[in-house]
Amino acid sequence: MKNLIAQIVIGLVMASSYAIAQQDANRYQPYQPTVVGGLPPGSKGLEQPVYVADRTSSIDVTDGITPAYLSANNLGFDESKIIPATNKMNRFESGERIAVIGVEPVLVGNLFPASKLTPQISNHPQFEMQLRKLLMEVVTRKALAQRFIDDKVSGKPLKERGDARKQMMTQTAKIFHQKWVPMQMARMNCDSMLEFEQKLAEAGKDLQTMQVDFSENTWAQEHIREKVPETPNVELSELNDYYADHIDEFKRPARVRFQMLSADFSKFPSKEEAFKAIADMGNQILLGGAPFGAVAKRQSTGLGASDGGLFDWTIQGELKSKEIDKAIFANPVGGLSQIIENSDGFHIVEVLQREAAYTQTFTQAQADIRKSLVDKKASKLRDDFIKRVREETAIWTKWPGDIPGSYDISELQQ
Repeated sequence: MKNLIAQIVIGLVMASSYAIAQQDANRYQPYQPTVVGGLPPGSKGLEQPVYVADRTSSIDVTDGITPAYLSANNLGFDESKIIPATNKMNRFESGERIAVIGVEPVLVGNLFPASKLTPQISNHPQFEMQLRKLLMEVVTRKALAQRFIDDKVSGKPLKERGDARKQMMTQTAKIFHQKWVPMQMARMNCDSMLEFEQKLAEAGKDLQTMQVDFSENTWAQEHIREKVPETPNVELSELNDYYADHIDEFKRPARVRFQMLSADFSKFPSKEEAFKAIADMGNQILLGGAPFGAVAKRQSTGLGASDGGLFDWTIQGELKSKEIDKAIFANPVGGLSQIIENSDGFHIVEVLQREAAYTQTFTQAQADIRKSLVDKKASKLRDDFIKRVREETAIWTKWPGDIPGSYDISELQQ
């Protein structure tokens, strides 16, 4: 079981490393922390032995913590409708409980680092708004993580339920420290753990909270992968209907690949000198057999000269110069054009490839249509599943109006 858990978490770490590599190697990208509490005795549905699917993950994660599809805006929460705080002197304490998600309490200090929670910050009218936004981000992840544990540990005695959960956390923590932390240290140019933790502290983060987030997110994503098909079935009739209803998507305009020599007027003392330069370039190729690209790199003064005058696929009407656009769609493939004059200078083009405008047939478009429909179906199934889990999870919050279906936390205090 340890190996199985390790395999899935390693997969998540590798996905994380790809995302990390795309970011500035010298700048830490902060994330928003969450909290995970223990499962109390008597919690429902903890029944079978713990296991994690024996496969590597391809889930996209940002900074190794939260994937985009778990953000509040993708889950039916409208941040723009959050009601502004009315009590400007509402002092928030680090230990104040502001929500209970399923079986887990959420404290102010779980969403905002206690070391940074000064009176000036906690009394600021915008602080409450920030807390509410952060809370919406953690709701679904925590609900999914709890459901994952419920599914994997159902049927076990109470004591074994707690032991199984601790074992899962231990295995995930091991990968976090052995894989994810070294990746972060390398990206942040930290030579020691002390330096790494100091940089985290400067950003208002701590290693323990990051570890909890990593573990919780791992479980949430794995639960989605297990319950939602990655490649839902798409019928042939659906492909045909899509093709018929979106025929304009499959129209392909005429396009060419070409190379060009240029003698810009701005680069020569006179128009006559520019003409002599373009004529000389053309003669080197036509009469002397010189390679087009070599001449372009050596003498051309226009765009693309450093690339040998090469222009990749260009759609008809895309170029600013109407004269050049006309020439590349009229000149024979493989032959030098006559000298072309436009407002910028003189030019010679050679068409390398040309494709006439056409509409893809259903057979040609079928693979792309299928991939598009599969992706859309998978995304909808995933979003529907995520929302259903959230809706089935009992949520009490200080701001029940922010999260559809939630209850006022004051009900728990009565």
